[in-house]
This record gives sequence, structure tokens and C-alpha cells, in this order.
Amino acid sequence: MSTIALIINLLLGIGSLAWGYYDGGNPDLAFAILGLGLLWGWSIWRRRRWFSAIGLTATTLAAAAGLWINLPFGWMLVGGVGGLLAYDLSSFSNRLRYAAQGEDSKRLERTHLARLGLLIVLTLIFSSIAMSWQSAFSFEWAIFLGLASVWGMSLLVRWMIRN
Repeated sequence: MSTIALIINLLLGIGSLAWGYYDGGNPDLAFAILGLGLLWGWSIWRRRRWFSAIGLTATTLAAAAGLWINLPFGWMLVGGVGGLLAYDLSSFSNRLRYAAQGEDSKRLERTHLARLGLLIVLTLIFSSIAMSWQSAFSFEWAIFLGLASVWGMSLLVRWMIRN
């Protein structure tokens, strides 16, 4: 389950950064960011965990540079947070691989994903408030929030039905 969350966060982070740069008139940088995402995905598939630190640094710098050149705040935020979550989940899946025999890895995974889910919800709430305050709340951001809300609610309903 954490591998699926890792792939989703990687796609969301890289895709958001690339879309923000492309929408801001920098298609070459957008394709470079997509190339970084492909390398990062390849490194996850080949279990090259050291590349996650490079990916986190690159996504953070790309998001900060995008904010510096006045690219859309929401896409840069989602890109930076997506890179951070992909790095965290990569490290966590590596920790699970070397977990002791007596540890309940499913429980560890559920609690870790629940904490990350809370972090994502709080980030989306505070960033939406900041964007509304600055009158930068766009239609694309509203669609993204709607899709994220529907997906989150479906996960919550599925979890409640199981338990």
C-alpha cells in the first residue's frame, strides 16, 4: 500500500511542477522536470533509494525557483509537498524492508499513511486559505481540491467499511 502511495505522490508532485512550469511559459524546464520524474520512478523500480535525496532536493529547488519567478503558487506547493512525501515514503518502504520479524508491518504502514494523510489535508487547507487571501484561488486549483477530496473521502469510506 505504501508503494502505491509513493507512486501516486511522485506522479502528483512531478506532474504539478511540470504543469506549473509549462503553464508559466517554460516548456523546456517542464520537460526536464518530467525527465527527473522518470529517473526517480526508474530508481524506485530498481530499488536505488539514494536517488530519493536527489529527487527531493531537485523538486524543492524547482518549487522554490517557480515561486521566485511568479509561477502559480498552488502547483509549486503541490509539487514541493509531493516530492517531500515521495522521499518520505521511499525511506519508509526501505525501513519496512528491514523491519524485525516481530514487528507488525501492516500496522506501521497504516499509522504512517494516516499521519501523512493528516499532513496532506492540513497543507491543502492552509494553502487554500492563503490562496483565497491573496485572491489567487483559480479554477484549476478548485478542480484539484475537488478531486483530492473525492479521492480522500472514498479512501475514508472504504476504511470505515472494512473496520
